[in-house]
Amino acid sequence: MATCVVEQIAVKILAALQEIVAAGDAALVERPLRIGVPSSPRDKALYLYQDDPTEDEGPVGGWLQWLQPFLVDCFVVPSDDSATAVDTEINELRAQVEKKLRETPQWGLPGAAIDTRIEAPVGFTDINGTFAGVRVTAVVQYRTREDDPYAYT
Repeated sequence: MATCVVEQIAVKILAALQEIVAAGDAALVERPLRIGVPSSPRDKALYLYQDDPTEDEGPVGGWLQWLQPFLVDCFVVPSDDSATAVDTEINELRAQVEKKLRETPQWGLPGAAIDTRIEAPVGFTDINGTFAGVRVTAVVQYRTREDDPYAYT
Protein backbone atom coordinates (compact mmCIF):
# COMPACT_ATOMS: atom_id res chain seq x y z
CA MET A 1 0.00 0.00 0.00
CA ALA A 2 1.23 3.48 -0.84
CA THR A 3 2.07 5.99 1.89
CA CYS A 4 0.62 9.51 1.78
CA VAL A 5 3.06 12.38 1.39
CA VAL A 6 2.65 13.82 4.89
CA GLU A 7 3.36 10.40 6.45
CA GLN A 8 6.44 10.01 4.24
CA ILE A 9 7.70 13.33 5.65
CA ALA A 10 6.90 12.28 9.24
CA VAL A 11 8.84 9.03 8.80
CA LYS A 12 11.85 10.93 7.43
CA ILE A 13 11.76 13.38 10.35
CA LEU A 14 11.63 10.48 12.81
CA ALA A 15 14.63 8.88 11.09
CA ALA A 16 16.55 12.17 11.26
CA LEU A 17 15.83 12.48 14.99
CA GLN A 18 16.98 8.88 15.50
CA GLU A 19 20.39 9.99 14.21
CA ILE A 20 20.64 12.26 17.27
CA VAL A 21 20.07 9.19 19.46
CA ALA A 22 22.64 7.19 17.49
CA ALA A 23 25.19 9.98 18.05
CA GLY A 24 24.56 9.74 21.81
CA ASP A 25 23.05 13.22 22.12
CA ALA A 26 19.55 11.98 23.03
CA ALA A 27 18.28 8.90 24.83
CA LEU A 28 15.29 8.00 22.68
CA VAL A 29 12.90 9.29 20.08
CA GLU A 30 9.38 8.13 19.43
CA ARG A 31 6.04 9.02 17.93
CA PRO A 32 3.72 8.35 20.87
CA LEU A 33 0.57 6.35 20.38
CA ARG A 34 -1.35 8.99 22.34
CA ILE A 35 -1.09 12.77 22.56
CA GLY A 36 -0.01 14.32 25.84
CA VAL A 37 2.87 14.38 28.26
CA PRO A 38 4.39 10.94 28.81
CA SER A 39 3.61 9.55 32.25
CA SER A 40 7.31 9.32 33.08
CA PRO A 41 9.50 11.12 30.53
CA ARG A 42 13.11 10.02 30.30
CA ASP A 43 16.11 12.30 30.34
CA LYS A 44 16.99 13.55 26.85
CA ALA A 45 13.90 11.96 25.32
CA LEU A 46 12.44 13.34 22.08
CA TYR A 47 8.74 12.93 21.27
CA LEU A 48 7.51 13.73 17.77
CA TYR A 49 3.93 14.91 17.18
CA GLN A 50 2.01 16.55 14.34
CA ASP A 51 -0.17 19.61 14.73
CA ASP A 52 -3.00 20.66 12.42
CA PRO A 53 -1.88 21.73 8.95
CA THR A 54 -2.99 24.91 7.23
CA GLU A 55 -3.46 25.34 3.54
CA ASP A 56 -0.75 27.47 1.98
CA GLU A 57 -1.32 29.68 -1.00
CA GLY A 58 0.71 28.01 -3.64
CA PRO A 59 0.53 26.57 -7.06
CA VAL A 60 -2.77 26.38 -8.86
CA GLY A 61 -3.95 23.99 -11.49
CA GLY A 62 -4.44 20.71 -9.70
CA TRP A 63 -2.13 21.13 -6.69
CA LEU A 64 -2.67 21.68 -2.95
CA GLN A 65 0.08 23.20 -0.84
CA TRP A 66 0.22 22.75 2.94
CA LEU A 67 2.08 24.04 5.98
CA GLN A 68 2.43 21.04 8.31
CA PRO A 69 3.78 21.67 11.83
CA PHE A 70 5.81 18.87 13.39
CA LEU A 71 6.41 19.26 17.12
CA VAL A 72 9.41 17.80 18.90
CA ASP A 73 9.15 17.82 22.68
CA CYS A 74 12.66 17.61 24.14
CA PHE A 75 12.72 16.45 27.77
CA VAL A 76 15.45 16.94 30.35
CA VAL A 77 15.14 15.09 33.65
CA PRO A 78 18.10 16.27 35.72
CA SER A 79 19.52 13.91 38.30
CA ASP A 80 20.27 15.01 41.85
CA ASP A 81 23.97 14.52 41.05
CA SER A 82 23.98 16.76 37.97
CA ALA A 83 26.38 19.69 38.02
CA THR A 84 25.14 21.02 34.69
CA ALA A 85 22.49 23.73 34.62
CA VAL A 86 19.18 22.44 33.26
CA ASP A 87 19.09 25.35 30.80
CA THR A 88 22.44 24.24 29.39
CA GLU A 89 21.11 20.73 28.77
CA ILE A 90 17.93 22.10 27.19
CA ASN A 91 19.90 24.49 24.96
CA GLU A 92 22.16 21.70 23.72
CA LEU A 93 19.29 19.32 23.01
CA ARG A 94 17.30 22.05 21.27
CA ALA A 95 20.29 22.98 19.10
CA GLN A 96 20.80 19.35 18.07
CA VAL A 97 17.14 19.00 17.10
CA GLU A 98 16.97 22.29 15.19
CA LYS A 99 20.18 21.49 13.32
CA LYS A 100 18.90 18.06 12.30
CA LEU A 101 15.50 19.41 11.21
CA ARG A 102 17.17 21.96 8.91
CA GLU A 103 19.79 19.59 7.53
CA THR A 104 17.60 18.35 4.68
CA PRO A 105 14.70 20.83 4.38
CA GLN A 106 13.13 18.93 1.46
CA TRP A 107 13.33 15.55 3.27
CA GLY A 108 14.50 13.70 0.17
CA LEU A 109 11.14 14.35 -1.48
CA PRO A 110 11.88 16.97 -4.16
CA GLY A 111 8.66 18.16 -5.69
CA ALA A 112 6.71 17.34 -2.54
CA ALA A 113 8.53 18.91 0.41
CA ILE A 114 9.46 22.45 -0.52
CA ASP A 115 11.03 23.82 2.66
CA THR A 116 11.24 23.43 6.43
CA ARG A 117 11.37 26.36 8.80
CA ILE A 118 11.86 26.41 12.56
CA GLU A 119 9.50 28.47 14.71
CA ALA A 120 10.31 30.03 18.08
CA PRO A 121 10.82 27.37 20.75
CA VAL A 122 8.52 27.09 23.74
CA GLY A 123 9.87 25.95 27.09
CA PHE A 124 7.98 23.82 29.61
CA THR A 125 8.48 22.49 33.13
CA ASP A 126 6.75 20.04 35.39
CA ILE A 127 4.88 21.68 38.24
CA ASN A 128 6.98 19.63 40.69
CA GLY A 129 10.28 20.42 38.96
CA THR A 130 10.76 16.78 37.98
CA PHE A 131 11.49 17.61 34.36
CA ALA A 132 11.89 20.54 32.02
CA GLY A 133 12.21 20.88 28.31
CA VAL A 134 11.50 22.72 25.12
CA ARG A 135 9.16 22.23 22.20
CA VAL A 136 10.77 22.71 18.81
CA THR A 137 8.31 23.27 15.97
CA ALA A 138 9.35 22.60 12.40
CA VAL A 139 6.85 23.70 9.76
CA VAL A 140 7.19 21.72 6.55
CA GLN A 141 5.80 23.29 3.41
CA TYR A 142 4.73 20.56 1.01
CA ARG A 143 2.39 19.92 -1.88
CA THR A 144 0.34 17.12 -3.33
CA ARG A 145 -1.90 16.71 -6.28
CA GLU A 146 -5.30 18.15 -5.50
CA ASP A 147 -7.05 14.85 -6.10
CA ASP A 148 -4.41 12.56 -4.55
CA PRO A 149 -2.62 13.11 -1.20
CA TYR A 150 -0.28 10.26 -2.13
CA ALA A 151 1.08 11.91 -5.29
CA TYR A 152 3.40 14.86 -5.81
CA THR A 153 4.52 14.35 -9.40
